[in-house]
Amino acid sequence: MTVVTLRNRNPVTTTFGIFVALYAITFLLGALLHLGARLLVGSVVLAEPRIVPATIVETLCGLFLAVSAYAVFARRDWAWSTVVGAHAFALAGVLLGMVAIAVGSGPSTDLNDIYHRVMLTVLAAGLVLLLTPTGRAAFGRGARGSHDRADPLSKAREQTDKPTGGDET
Repeated sequence: MTVVTLRNRNPVTTTFGIFVALYAITFLLGALLHLGARLLVGSVVLAEPRIVPATIVETLCGLFLAVSAYAVFARRDWAWSTVVGAHAFALAGVLLGMVAIAVGSGPSTDLNDIYHRVMLTVLAAGLVLLLTPTGRAAFGRGARGSHDRADPLSKAREQTDKPTGGDET
């Protein structure tokens, strides 16, 4: 019989997983918009100018964030590293988009400007929280609430160094 030990879910990791999944969806929808797709949201039609470089960056950000959301929900050991990397990568992508618009490399729309500002704020805040002791501990990294991450060889050495209870002369 195979026994799989799963880490306990906690509100911080669950919340991060939900937000990261939502970020991934918004980046992928942005990629579709920059391909020229029109999205109907209620009675409003969302449309953006066709910008192929933005499509590429947004697709990569969306995929990286989606993989990190999977890691969180599947409680993978590599979830924290992936979520941190995805946040940093997406933050860089947002900054690149803002700089490109600022220097006139692409058209500017209200929707795009608002999206960039909102994502800059939430990704930066998320990254800061992930790097705090509370954020690290929530993912099993750091002192508070951390999972035992000692290397297996040191645990084996501890077991062999313990006295067996018999005479050891």
